Amino acid sequence: MKKLVKLFMALAALFIAVSPLSASAQRSLEDIQEDGKIIMATSADFPPFEWTIMEDGEAKIVGIDPDLAQKIADELGVELEIQDTSFESLVTQVQTGRADFAAAGMSYNPDRENVVSFSDIYYETTTSFVINNDNADQFTVQEDFNNAKIGVQKGTIQEELANDTFPDAEVVSMNKNGDLVEALKTGRIDAVMMDTIVVSEFVAQNEDEIQPVADLEIKLDDDGFAMITNKANEDLLAVINEVLNEALESGEVEEIIEKNIELNASGAEDTEEE
Repeated sequence: MKKLVKLFMALAALFIAVSPLSASAQRSLEDIQEDGKIIMATSADFPPFEWTIMEDGEAKIVGIDPDLAQKIADELGVELEIQDTSFESLVTQVQTGRADFAAAGMSYNPDRENVVSFSDIYYETTTSFVINNDNADQFTVQEDFNNAKIGVQKGTIQEELANDTFPDAEVVSMNKNGDLVEALKTGRIDAVMMDTIVVSEFVAQNEDEIQPVADLEIKLDDDGFAMITNKANEDLLAVINEVLNEALESGEVEEIIEKNIELNASGAEDTEEE
């Protein structure tokens, strides 16, 4: 019996040691400040909100969300650490405490609200279509997409919107927006549904092959981007809201948006020159 008890205790200790939940338990605001670091999860394929550039030979995540996250870190007097992951895993990352908060152009929906808390909206958005230039005459109004093959990013509001709005269409979900654009360019899908501002960024980089559908946008009620935190961390959420609202009122959010649109455009130009 004693041997069995010892074996059970050893297995329990091993489980605790390797359990991802125990290894990354939710940190309070005080824990974050004591550790001197706050962790933001994102999905860095969503320019101008977040994408990756090479700087001094190293990959660096830049964009609107990283800039706003840096303001939150500065407010707390801590270092910012950014973790890149898939969009569909962001809620889990925050829910389980692997990240303190997430920012990735995330829109509110009731299912997410059940497990994480949303900040105030810091950017209002609409959804648009991008299509292959060769098929521009086939897709001009919303009804043209009823039987199309529509690409969306997994876990996004566009995935839900496509399934609800176009029940007869074939909805193709992928992890990365860049993969969706490549699938569109090669004819594997007919269109991609994305946030309007992101459509313009991808089109700017691939204008010889893809284009937006002019004068066609879909807007959801209360649609806009917000950050998310663990439901247990109301203190952190309060700080995030304070920083976001101050930046909105001062006009700094708009300045950050314009700066990153220009930064992403300059990167596209550099690529075309090569």
